[in-house]
Amino acid sequence: MAAVSFFAGTAAADDTMTKATVVPQGRTEHFGHAEMLVAAPVAFVRDQATDFTHYKDFSNGRIRQSRLVDKRAGSTDVYLQVPVLHGMVTLWQVLRFGDVKRSADGTETFTGKLVSGNVRAAEMTVTIKPAGEGRSTATCDLLLVPEFAAPQSAVDAELRDAAASALRAFATRAEQKYVMATPPQQDTAVASD
Repeated sequence: MAAVSFFAGTAAADDTMTKATVVPQGRTEHFGHAEMLVAAPVAFVRDQATDFTHYKDFSNGRIRQSRLVDKRAGSTDVYLQVPVLHGMVTLWQVLRFGDVKRSADGTETFTGKLVSGNVRAAEMTVTIKPAGEGRSTATCDLLLVPEFAAPQSAVDAELRDAAASALRAFATRAEQKYVMATPPQQDTAVASD
């Protein structure tokens, strides 16, 4: 997804993004991993990353449908429909996201795990850490294992790109909202007579 940003040097710029394939400790599955610096505080990024009903709107076509199917204390179930193989196959899944967990250092994390779908496995974890005044670092770890056989290298590439695309979308929207919410700074220089 090509991000459009009005903010030079911010998370939407490709030079602040890293992406890789990782196998988390204690796991055997390959996850797409992306990390980036965002020019907005943790709360602004979290608000965008947990705006599940709008995932479709800012996915640049990667998600055909996104909607809440259940919300209870401690969890939110989200239905996602993702076209693959140039739209020939549609993967769907319901992910159950737990509440955002906050640590003492200000880091916030939330995870969605597969409840049902036509995939073997699906999981998404977003972590957002403070990175100085008005900044944060966001990571996305994404797993999606289709029911059909596919080359691992192709799946890995798709997962890396999807994790990066999600972060760019969250970051761009968070940065825009942060700029809109931040009052303009007044020039404090006093003109000399």
